[in-house]
Amino acid sequence: MIGSFSEGIDLCVANQKLEGSKRNWKQLPGLSFKLKKPPATFLLFQNGKFICTNIKTETKGKQALTKLLNILKTENIVSNNCIFECSVKNLVASVNLSSANISPEQFTNEFESIYDPNKCPTPHNKTDPPQTAFLVFLTGKLICTGAANKAKLKKTLEHFYKQLSDKDTKEKL
Repeated sequence: MIGSFSEGIDLCVANQKLEGSKRNWKQLPGLSFKLKKPPATFLLFQNGKFICTNIKTETKGKQALTKLLNILKTENIVSNNCIFECSVKNLVASVNLSSANISPEQFTNEFESIYDPNKCPTPHNKTDPPQTAFLVFLTGKLICTGAANKAKLKKTLEHFYKQLSDKDTKEKL
């Protein structure tokens, strides 16, 4: 989920007042903050924009954002008039291909995949359309990312599974 608050955030002040916040300006110009309930991780930027991850549903994301905004208001990091706008931009799903053993090299050869074990220990496959990507693990697990809604995610998963079935790759792997 991505979005923005109606006003900017002083990240130095927020870092001092938000218990457990983390920052590393050399790596990222933002502030990381985790909520325990509801569980969510935020990346906050000075211009008021944010990224919210580790949420299971849009409703849970909005609940987490409401709680974060209340904390920001209570700590006087933003004004009491501050509001937020947000939208879901990226769904992530994990899939288990029932104990298939996948050879990264064979998968890369059978599909238009990228595999560089020096950069990432798993091949990744980009689909078109929609613009999504799969990480393929040796255990038969897949991670799909990039779909903006459940319908696109389902379509992508079905298309990818059909490709596996058509090539009979699932059986060989």
